[in-house]
Amino acid sequence: MKTLEEIEKLSIEELEQAAAASPAPVPAGLKNGIRQALAAHELANATPRTRPARWVPLAALAVAAAAAAVVVLPQRGPKDTFDDPRLAYAEMEKAFQLISDKMSVGADLAREARTVSENTLNILDNIQSK
Repeated sequence: MKTLEEIEKLSIEELEQAAAASPAPVPAGLKNGIRQALAAHELANATPRTRPARWVPLAALAVAAAAAAVVVLPQRGPKDTFDDPRLAYAEMEKAFQLISDKMSVGADLAREARTVSENTLNILDNIQSK
C-alpha cells in the first residue's frame, strides 16, 4: 500500500495502469442508482410546459355572475326589531352594560398580568446585573 505522498507523485498514466491492474468491485445496483439519480436531476431541472389557461373564461363568468347578483338582488339593510323606541333604548343599554362588565373583567386580568410580568422582569434584571 502506498502512502498519500507517493500517490500524489504518480503521473496520470501510472495511476491509470494501477487502476486497471486491480479493478475495484462494483456494488450491486450501482448502475440502477445512477440512472435514477440522473432521471431525478432531469425532472428537477425540466421546465414545465405551459398549458393554455382554460380557467380564465370560467373565472370571468363567475365574476360577471357575482356582479350581476349584487346589482340585481335587492339590498337588505338591518331590520328594525323594535316598534317602541324606549324598549329599543333599554335593550341597547343592557347590551352596553354587558359589554362593560366583560371589559372590566378583561381589564382586571390585564392589570394582574402586568404586575406579575413586572415582577418577573425585575427578577431577571437583578440576575443579569450581578
